[in-house]
Amino acid sequence: MTQLADKVILVTGGTSGLGRATVIALAAAGATVVFTGRSEAGAAETLRRLRGSGLQANYFPQDVTNEAGWQEVVAKIIDEHGTCHGLINNAGVSRLQPVDRLTADDVEFLLRVNVEGMFLGIKHTMNVIAAAGGGAIINISALNALRGSPNATAYCLAKAGTTHLARAAALEGAAGKVRVNAVHPGVLFEEGDKPSPGAIALFGAKGAQRFVDHHIETTPLHRLGHPQDIGRAIVFLVSDAAKHVSGVSLVVDGGRMAGEFVHHGVASQG
Repeated sequence: MTQLADKVILVTGGTSGLGRATVIALAAAGATVVFTGRSEAGAAETLRRLRGSGLQANYFPQDVTNEAGWQEVVAKIIDEHGTCHGLINNAGVSRLQPVDRLTADDVEFLLRVNVEGMFLGIKHTMNVIAAAGGGAIINISALNALRGSPNATAYCLAKAGTTHLARAAALEGAAGKVRVNAVHPGVLFEEGDKPSPGAIALFGAKGAQRFVDHHIETTPLHRLGHPQDIGRAIVFLVSDAAKHVSGVSLVVDGGRMAGEFVHHGVASQG
């Protein structure tokens, strides 16, 4: 509960899913958490869940593609808390389409939110974190940054950008003791091994269940990930326990990226 008691951490996209779980995990570890996002309703739900666990955090509305907005958020954090020790660059979007249906606008949008948004976060927090004596920046990437996937050409491109952005920033941040890493979640559903509403909307109820069953079958640990799994990994990377960890790509996927997995005599590379 006191692992991060002296840390002030900013989390973008903390109004749903992985971002919300990260906010809760950091607050539970004792951090002072500020989270941002565009959904007022989502922010209210994050705050409600925090209160239900006896925790708290501050929320500021933010569009991560707006540089003036970044300056405003960082200024508010310094004004209210005096410093900042970490940034979780979580806010991101996806557009899944066959390559012949993607448009230049699709690619530009994904790069603007996923890469430019994270770049702006690093630009406007790195010196602040260094002035605090050092700390951590974490870019939330994806398995698609490390391997190709059908219907995800633009998404793979954007997420690869977030990973290499973290590696390059790790070199620049080292002088100020700012560690920068990328985290690569596997397949995540907020309800554990149940299809998400988004998967049901995309594939239909039966198709979504087949999707879930396939990924459970082809994941070595035989479970889908939960946002809390990523939140716990982030707590480690932000903490002093990871003070010599920088420039890495941490995969949290139940073993999917380890290599070809054989189950019931059938080889799978899914």
